[in-house]
Amino acid sequence: MSIETGGPAFPHPAGWRRDPEVSDGMTLRDFFAAAALTGSLANPNSEKRYSHVAELAWRYADAMLTVRGQE
Repeated sequence: MSIETGGPAFPHPAGWRRDPEVSDGMTLRDFFAAAALTGSLANPNSEKRYSHVAELAWRYADAMLTVRGQE
């Protein structure tokens, strides 16, 4: 598992035959950022500068991965 990304968000079941042509899909970091972005944009009082909101989503994702790694 990668510390930077948290590994795949939806890993394949154990014993599943890996196909080099098939991607693992989004990382856990991507998933956390998407969730943070969705929450931010759903708030009518949130910041609406898109680059700022996107940057915050990645910061939330990184913070979640950091806290997750402290368990």
